Formats: sequence, structure tokens, C-alpha cells
Amino acid sequence: MRDGFIREDRSNDGAQVSETQKVRRLVCDGAEKKLKLVTQKRPKWAVDDGPGTPAFATGLSNRILNRRKRLSLTKLADANVSCPSAGVVSSTKFDKTGRLLLTGGSDGHARIFVREHSDPSYSMLGSFHNMNAPVQKVDFLPSGSNKILMASARGLFQLNIETNVFDRLAMFRTTESWDAGSFVLGERDSRTMVCVLGRQGRVGIADLQSRCKVATLNSNGHVKGAVFSSDGKDLVTVNSQGTINIWDLRMHRCKQQLFSNEVTNAVTVALSSNNDLLAVGTTNGTAAYYTRWQGDTTETSITPSINTSLNTGIDCMHFSHDGKMLLISSSKSKDALRIIDTSTGYTISNWPTSTTPLGYVFSSDFNRESTELVVGNARGRALLFAVTS
Repeated sequence: MRDGFIREDRSNDGAQVSETQKVRRLVCDGAEKKLKLVTQKRPKWAVDDGPGTPAFATGLSNRILNRRKRLSLTKLADANVSCPSAGVVSSTKFDKTGRLLLTGGSDGHARIFVREHSDPSYSMLGSFHNMNAPVQKVDFLPSGSNKILMASARGLFQLNIETNVFDRLAMFRTTESWDAGSFVLGERDSRTMVCVLGRQGRVGIADLQSRCKVATLNSNGHVKGAVFSSDGKDLVTVNSQGTINIWDLRMHRCKQQLFSNEVTNAVTVALSSNNDLLAVGTTNGTAAYYTRWQGDTTETSITPSINTSLNTGIDCMHFSHDGKMLLISSSKSKDALRIIDTSTGYTISNWPTSTTPLGYVFSSDFNRESTELVVGNARGRALLFAVTS
């Protein structure tokens, strides 16, 4: 069976037809009525992922398939053309307004670029240098665009753009086996929360306003990824065995556990902004997609939908802000970036192309309106694309 959503039908001689969908339409030709077979082809932008389970078909088989139009991405001037990185662009992030863009690189610099309303391109606003340590990750604080969080091998740092104040956070010291580069940010009751992963299943939660650690959660296995829910009340983590834990951050306990035999060697997790869609990436390039993952039972065995459009380990995965697209990428092979239409589960095939080489992708982000995409690569460039559908 070829990949895609295929409704099986049978011809008049009883032979099974699985390559295309066939619909019988009644066509009147004068007084005589004839039965005509009309073949419905798959969308041009839909791509085959090889034999096996259709991409994301399992979780969508009972849904109305509103197939996404062909996606168009137009190359713009590099977002960091005014000051490229001297090394890998390991992290890229838009602020809420889309005017500011933050990049972090292996050259030890966190750079901020700004776009004026009358200027279509970004220009350099400022730079922070982390001496003798590559920048692993950067992000704007949810409370606003004037503060950012930066992670390196030396720990976590909070930077104030307006005052140029550079503070090191003592809650998660790297000497205590916390991985600063694993941090994720969330907001609950107007307070900014940060989560950092540690060894032996430890998950640390801290309040950035009070600079105090709120809780240390203990999970089974090696926790590989975490993400806050949109309201900040829950935290979703995944371990290397593919087990997903949903934590109640008010009670500091695991309230639900999801597991699947189809998902092993997990390395990252993503959650849509409305909390409806959950995705897990693995070391072999498989993306597992959950559409109905929230439940009342403590332990749930759930069958995810599977996408296998990459064949190397996924190290970057996130949804667009409107939840219509899921981006997955791998830094282990060239041009290994795919965009998946979440309404159908199809991998969009018309991008990237040979005329828009991405190189080795290490980071990416959509802006708030999902109309622009920035891609950070190993050549120090922050590639910028306009997205239309």
C-alpha cells in the first residue's frame, strides 16, 4: 500500500483497488444511464513516506480531511545578514510582535535583530557575548520582549535588553548535573516559570520572578524533552522510552501517563498552542502525532499516528502558532527539514527544494502569525522565508 489516505474499493471483478480512491458517479447520456468510474488523485503537494502506515492516518481516519493548499515559501534576505554568526546558529526565536528576532550561536553570541515598520529586512539591535562558551539556547520571556533567557555550558543567564543587565541564575547550576540548554519557558498566573532537565529523571521547576526553585519532579527513565501547557498549569515530559508524563504543577504530581509500543528512543516533544495536538520525535526520524491524548485515566495506552519523512534523529520540533503546521528537522543530514499539514497529516512536498538549500538545520521558529519562518543552520545564517498557503 502506498502512503496516504486511501479508501479501499473493489472493482466489478472483485479485485482490491488500493492505489487510488474510486468514486462511482451516475452520468446521464440521453435516456441511457451509464456508470462511470472517476479517479481522484492525491494532492500534488502530498508526498509518499514509503510503505506502511499512512502519515498521521490513524488519528485522523474519522476526521473530515480539509486538505491544505499548496504551501508557498518565498526566500527573503537573511534575518542576520547585518551580523551573521561565526558558527552554528543553535537557536532562533521571534518575539510576540514579530519585530524582534533572537539568535544564539556556537560563537558565544546572543544577537537581537529588529525590523522597523518601513523596512522589510532586519538590522542588528544588540549583542551579548558569553565568554568561552557556545550559546545553546535563547528565548524571550513570556512577560515581554525586553528580557531574554540564555543557556550555555556555564549555566542560565537572564538578560535585560533595555538596561544591559546580565544576571546568572543560581537555581540550576551545571555542577549539580542540570542541563541548562534543555530549558523551556511557561507562564502561569502572570508569573514566568522555567523548567530544566537533570539526570536520573529529575525535572526542575523554578519561578523567575522570585528566583526560587518551586519543585523537583522525579520521573522514570531519562527525560529527554519537556513543554508547558499554554496556561502553565501542566507540564508534559517524555523519556527515552517514549513514555509521556503529564504533570499537575499545582500539586506537583503526575496526573496522566501515555505510552505506546510504536514510539521508542524519544528525543523531543512539542505541544500546540491550544493544547490539542501533541508530537514526539525519535532518534530514527519518526514523528509520532497524538490528536486525542487528554483523558481522565491515570495510565493510557494510545496509538499515535506516524510520520517517517525523516530518517535521522529529530532534534527540533514545534508547531506553528495557529497549529496548522508541524515542523520537524534533523541536524544530522543536509536539508533535513519537513513541514507537516496537521489537518491531513501529509508532508508538504514542494519545499524545501534543490534551489533553496537549507544546509544542516539546527533551529527554526514561526512568527506569531505563522507568515514567516526563520531557519538557523551550520553556516551561521538565519534564513528567512515568507509563508503563504
